[in-house]
Amino acid sequence: MAQLRGVEAASLRNPLTAVAWMKVNAPKALEADELKISMRGVLKSSQISIISKELSKELAPKFFLGGISTRQLDIALRRAEQEHGRHVAGHARMKRAINFEEEVFTFLKEHPQTLELGHDVEVVRTGTDSLVPSDFSVLRNGRTVATVECKAHRSTRHRRYLIETLAMAGLRASGRAPSILVVPSSWDSSIEELSSLCHDLRLSGVRIAVFNNTKQRSVKFVNREEMP
Repeated sequence: MAQLRGVEAASLRNPLTAVAWMKVNAPKALEADELKISMRGVLKSSQISIISKELSKELAPKFFLGGISTRQLDIALRRAEQEHGRHVAGHARMKRAINFEEEVFTFLKEHPQTLELGHDVEVVRTGTDSLVPSDFSVLRNGRTVATVECKAHRSTRHRRYLIETLAMAGLRASGRAPSILVVPSSWDSSIEELSSLCHDLRLSGVRIAVFNNTKQRSVKFVNREEMP
């Protein structure tokens, strides 16, 4: 299947795991005509079930009905790990992603001017009802003037993944508010590739920023917005 789609086999692992878990634990949700849930949330639910089936049975239905968010599932997973003294294999990467997002959010809340949108803006977490999801929204007088999405460290950053990441950023920018993609410096050469792809694809309103999480924390933009 990966060969037919022209992707790396590893990229299919998560969706296959999510669907396999739903077939057993949430078959009705899987059969729904319009399934509006995040794959990440399904994976969180499956991880919770490994540690505590009782907790999973309590939280999973609420998640599929939109009663709780993926972030709440992550908090529940971390608490369950602590209470049961167990850790789910592969959860370390997700923890890194959450930690990176938290670091970026804390920094931007304290230094919103680094986004180069003025000193009168506020950074908040984006609501779950957003048409195109993002991690944060940048507000001025209650109006969204930009969206922010964080992508944490990952060892595999093939070209298809980069293009798909930019495609989502482009959709966010289609609402006429700039879309800011924040990545760590560990993305190395992929940072320049993202910038080049933005230029080559003429993605209007998409900006790439590198977050430096050393003692001298900073956000540095590596490209300028393409004009429509």
